[in-house]
Amino acid sequence: MSFKTLSRGAVIGLCALFACTFTALTSEVAPVGILIEMARDFHIPEGQAGLSVSAFAMMVMMGAIPLTIMTAHIDRKRLVLLSLLGYVISNLAVTVAPTFLVLCAGRLIGGLAHALLMSIAAAYAARLVPQDMTGRAISFVYGGTSLGMILGVPGAAAIGHLAGWRMAMGVMTVLAVILTVCIAFFLPPVTSSVQVREGLPTIGGRRAMRIFLVVVLVDAVFFFAHHLLYTYITPLLLAHGLSVGMLSIALLLTGGFSILGLWGAGQVVDSKPAAGLLGSGLAMLVGMGLMYGHVLSGWMAVAAVGLWCIGYAAIVPFVMSGAIRARATRPDVAGAAINAACNAGILAGSAAGGQVLSHGGFAILVPLSCGMVLLGIVLAFFNPAAFPRALTPADREG
Repeated sequence: MSFKTLSRGAVIGLCALFACTFTALTSEVAPVGILIEMARDFHIPEGQAGLSVSAFAMMVMMGAIPLTIMTAHIDRKRLVLLSLLGYVISNLAVTVAPTFLVLCAGRLIGGLAHALLMSIAAAYAARLVPQDMTGRAISFVYGGTSLGMILGVPGAAAIGHLAGWRMAMGVMTVLAVILTVCIAFFLPPVTSSVQVREGLPTIGGRRAMRIFLVVVLVDAVFFFAHHLLYTYITPLLLAHGLSVGMLSIALLLTGGFSILGLWGAGQVVDSKPAAGLLGSGLAMLVGMGLMYGHVLSGWMAVAAVGLWCIGYAAIVPFVMSGAIRARATRPDVAGAAINAACNAGILAGSAAGGQVLSHGGFAILVPLSCGMVLLGIVLAFFNPAAFPRALTPADREG
């Protein structure tokens, strides 16, 4: 079955969710593209400025599962709109923040919105399509995150370079307002037959829970490895000889490469998740490894980051569909757990990366990141129940 067989409402819904994940990703990682400008404006080290990413991730990590459970009885579309309103408030607060502390407070609000939106997006997508298309639907919806990497982060970097980082965040605020209005009109609500009742989610058997926890752990490790280094991608590329004026173009290109990873994941996520995840991890490992020392410089270094981003972009569909397929709990709670694990990795990675960068530099940070990617590959490879070599029709109908 292909997307051509879906109803018009389902296609519109998937496209609307795609736009939501674009806004979510752009809001979350925009400081990566304007990190240098923010640090200079507040007269703080770049490593400390990275805490703007950590603050956001901390709220997602802490709030994803509790918020998803507590709001289980509320209409899903209403929750999406509430989340988008949270992004509007967060981005506006960051735009006008007089101090770095106030900026981080605004980021905390965004983290709560992110905790809710990204936890229900995958389950929402799954409810719009037949069960055997769940993985592909999730891949499509999370394509918005790749578009965020393509347009959002480098776009923020370009605007920040030309007109200041506050103007960049102001533009994002306006875009979030426009999207909120569009979602109110175009996102179809899920049918009442798939609404969940209020209360604690049921828990599957011991084997299902073990598989689920392995998927969550693999997810956290890969996200930790990525953000350990990627949070500081702008100073990393500068260290490899790229000029400041070319940073936004470089981020645009690497974000464009990430679309290839998401497309590739969509081809195998519902058939060969083990091979797909292994390939994704190896792409990350090779791309990161090439950034060690001065093996590459200039645009060759950008190409290496592009390879790394191809692998990273492909991770989410595999772990999200794997968590839902484990049948350890409700799909929305499974999505919340993956969301929390992602942001635990982002929080720990961005915070630890700042400390390592401040005290040991990239000579230590790059090998450490590669080591964590290798750990994620090993964990996934030796747990075939979590990431099967091949999926049967029964597996897809989980």
